[in-house]
Amino acid sequence: MKKIKSSILLIALFFTAISFGLYGCAKKPAASSKAIAIVNGKTITVAQFQQEISKFPPALRTYLETPAGEKRLVKSLVDRQILANEALKEGVNKSKAYKSQISDFKKGLLVQLLLHKEVADKVKVTADDAKAYYKKHYLSFNVPSKINVSYIQLNSLSKAQAVYKMLLGGKPFASLAKKYSAAANGKNGGMLGWIKFQETTPSFNNAAFSIEKVGGISKIAKVGNHFDIIKLNNMITGKPKPFSTLKNEIVVMMKQKEASKILKAFVQNLRKKSKVKYFYGNLPASSASAASGVVPALPANKKAPAAGKKQG
Repeated sequence: MKKIKSSILLIALFFTAISFGLYGCAKKPAASSKAIAIVNGKTITVAQFQQEISKFPPALRTYLETPAGEKRLVKSLVDRQILANEALKEGVNKSKAYKSQISDFKKGLLVQLLLHKEVADKVKVTADDAKAYYKKHYLSFNVPSKINVSYIQLNSLSKAQAVYKMLLGGKPFASLAKKYSAAANGKNGGMLGWIKFQETTPSFNNAAFSIEKVGGISKIAKVGNHFDIIKLNNMITGKPKPFSTLKNEIVVMMKQKEASKILKAFVQNLRKKSKVKYFYGNLPASSASAASGVVPALPANKKAPAAGKKQG
C-alpha cells in the first residue's frame, strides 16, 4: 500500500471525488449529521462522507475505509469545499462558461439517470447464467495447447457461402476441399495439421480457436483476399481455468452484453417515436467541400439530395 499512500493518490482522490460527486449514482447511506470537518462555516457530515466513499471502485474503497484512507479522503473533500468557496467568491458561478457547462451537465445527468432506470436496472445475470455461458463457451476461456485443423480456401464470399451450405447439408469436408479449395493443400482434403494459438494470421487463428468441439467447422473467415472455412480435427487441451476463477469476469461481460442489447432496443424504439430532421449539408466539412466544388463520394445505391432539401 506504500504506492497508494503517495501524493499522487491525494490528487487522484481529489479529482475522483469531484467527478464522482458530479456523476455518481450510488445509493445514499443512512443519514448522519455528525460533522467530520467544518470549512469556513460549511459542515461536511459523516453522511456526506459515506456517500462520497460509496462512489469509488471497490479496489480503492478498500483502502479508503482504513483510518489513513479516511483521513486522506476527508482532506480531499475539504480542499474541494475550499475551492468551491473561492469559486463562488470570485463569481465563477455567474460566468457564461459555468452556465454553459451546467446546462450540458444537466442534460448528461438526465441521460445517465434515464439509462440507469431503463437499462442498468433491467440487466439480470445470475451465477447459473454465468455457469451455463462458461459451459457453452468453454474453449473461449480454456484455449487448447494446440489444435489440428483442415481448411477450404475460396476466392469469393459467394463461393464460400455455397460451400458452407453444402457442409451444413452433410457433404464431406475433405471431398469439398479437393473439389473447391484454392489452396495447395486442397488436394490433400485441406489438411493443415497442428497449430498453436496465435501461430497463424489473427483472422484464421480466431476462427480456428473459436470452434467449440472436435468435428465442428468455423464460420466463414476473411483471411487476406480469401475466404476460409476451417474444420477442427483434434485438439490437445491445456490446463483448464475453473469456473470459480472466472465467475465474476463472465458475469460482468454478460451484463455488458445484455445492457448493450437493451440499450440498442430502447434507443431504436425512441427513434421511431421521434421526429428528426438532418441537415448534413450544413456541417463544416460538407460546407467546405461544397464551396470548393468537391462533391463527397456517396455509397452505391445512394442518390445525392436535391439542393435545398432536407437530408437524412
